[in-house]
Amino acid sequence: MNKVIDFMINLCRWPVALVLLFSLPALVKSYWYFNFMAWHFYYMASGIIFFWFIAFTVGRELRGQIQTIAHELTHTMFAYLTLHFVKRVRLNPDGSGGSMAFAGRGNWLITLSPYFFPLFAAVYMLIMPWLLEITGKYWLVYAVFGYFVAYYWETVLSQVHREQTDIIKEGYIFSAIIIIGLNLLVTGCLFAFNSQQWHGVQIYTDLVWRLCVGQWNWLCALFV
Repeated sequence: MNKVIDFMINLCRWPVALVLLFSLPALVKSYWYFNFMAWHFYYMASGIIFFWFIAFTVGRELRGQIQTIAHELTHTMFAYLTLHFVKRVRLNPDGSGGSMAFAGRGNWLITLSPYFFPLFAAVYMLIMPWLLEITGKYWLVYAVFGYFVAYYWETVLSQVHREQTDIIKEGYIFSAIIIIGLNLLVTGCLFAFNSQQWHGVQIYTDLVWRLCVGQWNWLCALFV
């Protein structure tokens, strides 16, 4: 079954990249619709600021180890989601990185997932509505979310470079389109969740769709 899934995902490789490339203006424009002066964004900002304080005070080695764990776990999650049997997940003893192995050929989603999927933030999003309900401490719950969002940004920025083997494997051009496009989309979804939780994500994705359609209609009118 994973062979069929890999074939379909890899078949959609460049169609997905082209859609993301075309959607870049709409994704950037979608950020204009957020009210960054709202209280929940102030709470989120406090968590982001706290993260960068910790990042400059905690040892780089410890941060690197945590990032490696998250990196390999994200590979592993997407391997399982595309029905691959994971053989091993390993961290190098010298702290130089890690690796994971799975059965089957694999696909670009498994390879590039750590560079656009916010693992810790996604897990927190699942329990955040419950935390808001039982604690009532909105400022704290939203601040922790901001911390995980900042962690996701820092992880992506630190792991995307020319020597990254995953990016070399998938090709620089394709990887750049996927990473930039999906990070814009994911960050927008995180902002939307911070605004109105899952309902906000639904509203945001609908907005992106409408902006893309409007962009397509504008291009058609231009050339017809």
